[in-house]
Amino acid sequence: MNSKDKKIDSVVWGGTVITMDASLSVISDSVITISDGKIQNVFSQKSFNPPTGVESIDARGCLVMPGLINGHTHAGMTLLRGIADDLPLYDWLQKHIFPLERKLGNQEFVSLGTKLACLEMIRSGTTLFNDMYYFEEATAKTADEMGIRAICGQTYVEISGVEKASEVFQKFDSFFKEIQKYKLVTGALAPHSIYGLSEKLWKEMVAYAGQNDLMIHTHLCETKEEVERIKTERGVTPIEWFDSIGLWEKRTVCAHSIELSSSDISFLGERNVGIVYNPESNLKLGNGICPVVELREAGAAVSFGTDGTASNNNLDLFREVDFGTKVQAFKYGVGKLPARESVKMLTIEGAKALHLDHLVGSLEAGKSADLIVMDISSPHAVPIYDWYSYLVYSASQGDVRDTMVAGKVLMKNRQMLHCDEKQILDEARRWGIQIKELNSKLQNPR
Repeated sequence: MNSKDKKIDSVVWGGTVITMDASLSVISDSVITISDGKIQNVFSQKSFNPPTGVESIDARGCLVMPGLINGHTHAGMTLLRGIADDLPLYDWLQKHIFPLERKLGNQEFVSLGTKLACLEMIRSGTTLFNDMYYFEEATAKTADEMGIRAICGQTYVEISGVEKASEVFQKFDSFFKEIQKYKLVTGALAPHSIYGLSEKLWKEMVAYAGQNDLMIHTHLCETKEEVERIKTERGVTPIEWFDSIGLWEKRTVCAHSIELSSSDISFLGERNVGIVYNPESNLKLGNGICPVVELREAGAAVSFGTDGTASNNNLDLFREVDFGTKVQAFKYGVGKLPARESVKMLTIEGAKALHLDHLVGSLEAGKSADLIVMDISSPHAVPIYDWYSYLVYSASQGDVRDTMVAGKVLMKNRQMLHCDEKQILDEARRWGIQIKELNSKLQNPR
């Protein structure tokens, strides 16, 4: 044991660690000591005997890595999983999702949807998600209860009619005050899109973010129709218009970012804008492919995201990275986005995209102990010649054995430790019956 390791709360030992640090260090026979929720030390020691009286995770024969980062979610929507599949974005959103949200929008709906989402994410190795939705205080409270780290962006969108514009900034003030008590939650602004708010409100949003040092999380250039509409109405591209109101001077994360010109790509890279790649949702809705390879070459940090389960229909980042890496091979050529780079996007680069790489994304001394232990004994994991190749092309959510956030074990040996999984699932099924009946009435009014 190292002399520094005096106040150890927990230890993860015996596995092979892929640290995702600047050198991409891989440590066999590893020992990770944890104190006050942070990593104290990461080193190699054979024949290690864990100290008594501390939480101990025996990771022998396993892979240990940073927890996965989901850069774009709508966790509260999880109860709408599969309610309106096989539709283009506009019909899906305007004819199904927005009408249902107007009827269902309350804290109980968002809280249960977020519980279901957190359960799925913890089980599949996600330790941080970047969310945008209504009643986001319910999301923040639920994430804190479930023990998972979250960026909670309070959404505003005029076109849905869910909220009154006159109340928006008063609501933001209350929201940011309310969530200060949740240690694992970071607050953000989440204006829906360039077309979802008036020009006046967008300018006010940017000013409010600057006054309160807030990150802005929004949808950007998701469809050709969106880009052409803005060019027709305002005479510039969305990227150029946002530049004119100072958005890119703030910490910004943009989901989708599909319809980008070469100058757009260069501009986003130069301005340190975080990009979130949501391949399954994007192709399911027929929107296209984010130019990930070009964005990364331009200097942009890119994270993987799942989007919400109403348009994906899962929160499994292992499925997302497998599919998304292959899509980039189709677009740019085999090997243009190697597996190693995709794993960066799931971890340290994802953290950079969300402006949280000082805290998470790699297993290094001083960072939060957000990690997962992967069981690599299943047939689909044997043999392993390259760790990154395994994680991208072979791994599945069922390989995640243990999940830890800020030193707290949320799942151990596939067992959830701090929530009633059966109760969450039973409640979600009951809500599903009600939602199905409501949707039928909305689609077939008499």
